[in-house]
Amino acid sequence: MARQQSQEKQERQAARAEVQEFRAELAEHAANLPRKPQNRSRMMTFIILAGVAILAGIFGWLTLLPSSATPPTGGLSVGAAAPEFILPVYGGGGHGMVDLRALRGHPVLLNFWSESCQPCRVEMPFLERIYTQYGAHGAFALLGIDQADPKEDIAPFGRAFQITYPLLFDPGGTVNAAYGVTAIPTTYFIDSHGIVRSVFVTQLSSKTMRQGLASVGITLP
Repeated sequence: MARQQSQEKQERQAARAEVQEFRAELAEHAANLPRKPQNRSRMMTFIILAGVAILAGIFGWLTLLPSSATPPTGGLSVGAAAPEFILPVYGGGGHGMVDLRALRGHPVLLNFWSESCQPCRVEMPFLERIYTQYGAHGAFALLGIDQADPKEDIAPFGRAFQITYPLLFDPGGTVNAAYGVTAIPTTYFIDSHGIVRSVFVTQLSSKTMRQGLASVGITLP
């Protein structure tokens, strides 16, 4: 009996030793496992946080940009009634005074320009060509309203560019102010009822000219 108990005790001790040895092996194995997955996880977390920080910085920079970075828009919104005016012709075709109200029943293009404006100078031959081909035959009226130039300069400018549509002098800039013109060239497309249908605060292209004329009911061939 005593011998049996002694044998069982030895067996328990041996089993305990084996368990301890197994635990030691597991701990050693765990310590030797590669750390790449953990390092990769940490790296991904860092990249994500860095990306968020960069995006936040870009957003903050954009919101702090000066308001002048936004493109200018026309002072009159589409659908507004075009302010009436009477202005003298100082160059181009025609003479005397032009009364916008007298042009009711015809689409009108108002082009605000200045001789010191380089995009205006580039735009002038294009406007003259469109007017000669279509406007001069009664499809629409085109009026060039000068901004801030001496009235004596308008006629020589018109002759230099061979303009045949009326170039108007705006004393005191009252019409420019009424139309909210802050950048040139600006062109308003007004329908036959005197309502603004399109406005472009930029040099006109073939595409924008077609869009503007279409908005007042004129389709170019």
